[in-house]
Amino acid sequence: MMNNDNNGNSFDQMRGLGNMNEGLRRMFGPQFLQNVMKQLPMAELNKLQSMPDWQGMFGGQGLHGSDVTSGGQFPRIDIYQTRQEVVAVIEVPGLESASDVKVDVQPEQLSVSGSLAGRFNNFAKDRFHLDERFRGSFDRSVILPTRVRPQQARAQYRNGLLEVRMIKDTRKGPKKRGHNVPINF
Repeated sequence: MMNNDNNGNSFDQMRGLGNMNEGLRRMFGPQFLQNVMKQLPMAELNKLQSMPDWQGMFGGQGLHGSDVTSGGQFPRIDIYQTRQEVVAVIEVPGLESASDVKVDVQPEQLSVSGSLAGRFNNFAKDRFHLDERFRGSFDRSVILPTRVRPQQARAQYRNGLLEVRMIKDTRKGPKKRGHNVPINF
């Protein structure tokens, strides 16, 4: 249990870590903490992500440095389960072809990366009144709620949503290798 010295808020120390995260990102690059987190065992990551105020502990900054108070990490992902599948619905409006995005499924993790080009790249920044939409490169990984069979995953992109369907793996035995999922565009 953490020491509760700072005005009765046990999360103040964790917010300090969030500030340290920002400094580390400036020194070692924007993906520093994300790369460190990828090295943690899955069980530990699941524990961290299930903490009640995970994002709040970092003072509004997520692990990847995104401002969670204005929309969270990109791309946004919904994950739900059916009896036989884990389904991820990923919000990535503006993709023009399957080559703009890569989906990788591991037995316990889903990763999506790619880039979104801005339609208004020829306008100077000072010409914008409001500039909120994401453009540029993205890379996001999430822990899945149960093991899946990567080789049987399938993906489809329609109306700005990328849907990834993964068959649950109830078999015992060694983990299977990951799989780069082709996208039906």
